[in-house]
Amino acid sequence: MFKHHLYHVYRLLTSALLALAAALPLGSIPAWSLDSGWAETEGGRMRLVVDPVVRDDGTIRGILDVALDPGWKTYWRDPGSAGIPPTLDFSQSQGIDFDKMEYPAPVRVDDGYSVWAGYTAPVQFPLTFRRTLSGEARIHAQAFIGICEKICVPFQAELTVELPRNQAAGDPDSEAVHAAFAHLPEPAGVDFSIETASLDLNSKQLDVTASLPAFRPLNANAELFVAGPQGFAFGPPKLVRDTGGVAEWTVRVDPPAGFGKNSEKMDLDVVITLGQRAIEQRVTVNPGADK
Repeated sequence: MFKHHLYHVYRLLTSALLALAAALPLGSIPAWSLDSGWAETEGGRMRLVVDPVVRDDGTIRGILDVALDPGWKTYWRDPGSAGIPPTLDFSQSQGIDFDKMEYPAPVRVDDGYSVWAGYTAPVQFPLTFRRTLSGEARIHAQAFIGICEKICVPFQAELTVELPRNQAAGDPDSEAVHAAFAHLPEPAGVDFSIETASLDLNSKQLDVTASLPAFRPLNANAELFVAGPQGFAFGPPKLVRDTGGVAEWTVRVDPPAGFGKNSEKMDLDVVITLGQRAIEQRVTVNPGADK
């Protein structure tokens, strides 16, 4: 009798689940993601989240998800003279190649000791990978970031995600992956772009001029952030002028030892924020020619 009752309960549950699945449009079934689980330290925690569905360009996407406690901060890719930029080592991964890590627009942080570029709220760093094998794969990250309150704490963790043999669709964390990519700085456009950039090594100064959009939120100030080749140190930008349509900054630049005045052209990645908008643009400067 008891077994007969359990059988009827099982049949009812199965029928209900099948009916629910049939009632859902195919496109409404959420995609799922894979999660390494949280690594924790004083002031925050981090994890690796991967959406395993292969995109049209052959890539898969993920995020380094950094949750900060109130009052804690972490660093941008080029925080300035002080700070620890986030680093990830995927060399121990299997069946996967790491393509790139991208960065949301930062904010300017003044901690009373130095001024640097970073984040004062939880942040997600978008990651792009490529599968090298058709079977199961393993993403293993050695992650290292710095988080700060009154003092800065190095935070190192090993994060692992096992990818299934077949692409799949999974849980709501995949929305966090999509949102992280959607909130990256936009490419420069006709209404918002860098017009000129020049580097003079004699004066150790970078000059940047940008066109700004006609509309800006009340009291919103344009902010400039610069990332360059390894070894270069960029000071806090100084706003020279802001006419409403054009802004100009100067930035103190300290090149690495041995970097000569006749060096060839180099690329800088520049981010400008204005209210809720942000652009990222790669510019080329010629230290040997710019004066």
